[in-house]
Amino acid sequence: MARSLLLVAVAGALALPVAVSAATRSDGTLSVKRGKGHIKIKIHGTVIGSMANGTVRIRDLTPFAGKTPRFRHCRLRVVRVSTSICKGKRLSFRALDGGYVVTTNGGGTFLSAVGRGTVVLDGAGDGTSPAGVVSLDGAPYEPLPIDPTTYQLGSATPRP
Repeated sequence: MARSLLLVAVAGALALPVAVSAATRSDGTLSVKRGKGHIKIKIHGTVIGSMANGTVRIRDLTPFAGKTPRFRHCRLRVVRVSTSICKGKRLSFRALDGGYVVTTNGGGTFLSAVGRGTVVLDGAGDGTSPAGVVSLDGAPYEPLPIDPTTYQLGSATPRP
């Protein structure tokens, strides 16, 4: 009995640092409104969005996990088991609770993401017309960057 109690205590002591480490991690958030240009998100989490006109490509990093991306109002082309491309007007998409690489290219993009990963934002503005606005990790909305800029979700600072 004492030996069983000792094993349970040791297992609990070893599990505590793992639980504390997991608890200190936090998901980042991304919100894009009226986006125009190119957005690439590599994430373990959820991405939902819509576009007035353009293309979205979703690569499922865990294609056999049972959660497949969904698309509406577009011409859908399946490139391989893990990758689909949706092209059209007034299209919408969602990739829920998994590992994904989501790439959008077009205009009128409204997108929300929650999870851990990276995002590359490359607005198609010319300086006179805005390329949309973006908010990372709940920060105030700012103009979408015109030059490709990489951000870490969970930390709203650009990566070098």
